[in-house]
Amino acid sequence: MRVLRRALVPLVFLVVLAALPSPAYAATCPRDSRCLTVRVPLDRSGAVPGTVALRAAVVTGRDRTAAPLVLLTGGPGQAGVSFTRDWGLLLGLTGVRRTFVTVDVRGSGDSGLLRCPAFERAIARSPLAGAGACGADLGDRRSFYRSSDAADDLEALRVRLRVPKLAIMAVSYGTRIAVDYARRYPGRTDRVILDSAVDDAADAFIGETFAAVPRVIRALCRWSCPGGGSSPVGDLARLARRLRSSPVTVKTRAGRVRLDEDTLVGTLISTDLLPDELMRPFPSAVRAALGGRPGALAELAFIASQLNTIGAVREFSPALYAATLCEEAPLAWDRSAAPAERRRQALAALAARPATAFAPFSRDAAADAGLLPLCADWPAPSRTLAPEPAAATPVPVLILAGELDLRTPLEAARRLAASLGNATVVTAPKVGHSAFGASLNACATRSVAAFLRGRLPACAR
Repeated sequence: MRVLRRALVPLVFLVVLAALPSPAYAATCPRDSRCLTVRVPLDRSGAVPGTVALRAAVVTGRDRTAAPLVLLTGGPGQAGVSFTRDWGLLLGLTGVRRTFVTVDVRGSGDSGLLRCPAFERAIARSPLAGAGACGADLGDRRSFYRSSDAADDLEALRVRLRVPKLAIMAVSYGTRIAVDYARRYPGRTDRVILDSAVDDAADAFIGETFAAVPRVIRALCRWSCPGGGSSPVGDLARLARRLRSSPVTVKTRAGRVRLDEDTLVGTLISTDLLPDELMRPFPSAVRAALGGRPGALAELAFIASQLNTIGAVREFSPALYAATLCEEAPLAWDRSAAPAERRRQALAALAARPATAFAPFSRDAAADAGLLPLCADWPAPSRTLAPEPAAATPVPVLILAGELDLRTPLEAARRLAASLGNATVVTAPKVGHSAFGASLNACATRSVAAFLRGRLPACAR
């Protein structure tokens, strides 16, 4: 069985992709499913004309009394219908036999795919590519690809399915859509499972990720760290300082790899997709690099760069990725300001934070790893919406959090659970991003099975 894993977009905002695999995109309906199309307005206010034809695939389960389970991938920008078979295999592990539905959210896959060819080429070459020209090319429609728009689309899907309620299971950035749906339509929501949830309070400099680094490294060191009195967090801080002032280029079996502080940050965050294969050797590779032997770290950095490939646009839309994040993510600048002023505001906001907020890395690393490179030149919004309130909901919610997840850390999961009110957090030990889909973690699998049957999670910690 193919494990649900997919790469991240360079560098990192929050979560980037849903840690799913990379199947060949199929325009035909997946086997053993029936496909349907739901046409929805691009702009539900009617000010901007146009519609979006949403593509979904339905796999009928044996239990037709339970609410259908809608499965949402992440990104933002990742299509979902291509993963129908993979989701079926994973859900088979839970023993739950609900009908389930996969969907290409608006702007992805076969649901009005957003394209910006020049930006697609640019972001494939550089993790610091800006999306401003893409936003200008998209015009007014760029403002209609927020998570709240996709949540309203799910309600149209529910009406089309002729069911009273939906259950939702979402991974990574797809959790934003799931939470918005539960808050907007609590009476239409059976239950929600959030795997690696995006917190309402996430910021433009991925501060929650930087804050989690020391805890994750220490947790990892209960499992695998170099001995000899080393301090892995201190080692990482020393190497970051060294590479910030003196980057090095290392020749590996796969080619030359430049090691600088940005590479170090990106490599570390990438390891949470593969904790066994990449995160476990990371502290030792850092220690070796400090000793003048950077080869192992360069090898890890190269593997991380391969994980960061975008793949086919129908699997993942860079234009949708940029349109969603640059329109809805909390930013550190005034969206209506000129680009130069935005940068000034962003750097001032960054300077106002204590340096310890990003330790063992620097403020410069936070500026590059966050949304400033991507969104600084994004056009001013063509519509103004109030932020979605971080409101409680009576809907029962299960949040799966990997102990070693750096994109959507455990601390963020706990904050989100507190805001939702009726949520339970399950921590999967020794697991990174995508506790259910990527790791096949037994704790997460048992918890999903119990929760879908209306019981408390089996291994909540």
